[in-house]
Amino acid sequence: MFGKPKLGNAITVIASGSVVAGSLRVRGMVQVDGTIEGTLIAEGHVSVGPEGKVMGDVTADDLSIGGLVVGTLHARGHLHGLPSGIVRGEVRYTTLEIDRGGVMDGRASRVPGESKTAPSVERIENAAAE
Repeated sequence: MFGKPKLGNAITVIASGSVVAGSLRVRGMVQVDGTIEGTLIAEGHVSVGPEGKVMGDVTADDLSIGGLVVGTLHARGHLHGLPSGIVRGEVRYTTLEIDRGGVMDGRASRVPGESKTAPSVERIENAAAE
């Protein structure tokens, strides 16, 4: 969906049935099909599968949520709530997309910065003026 991870081909998988308790810091893509109880910080894309759960704070370049996340989420870029996704807590993002069926229960705020996936309003206005 978002292409190759930015930082090499590193992919970390938290498999179904696995539980990680504590802080996890990774480079590259993270696929969560099990459970994380704690903080997840990723320099890359984090994808929470339909059976995945994160009970804690998540910071990543981009986030795709198809499972359950309870905590504070910070997407430096795009946050995508999939139809099976449930987010409970505070969400900070540059761009946001919630598919029909996806749930976001909490507070959401856009963080300033240049979006990696969508043009800024200023760039659109400048292009229209030319």
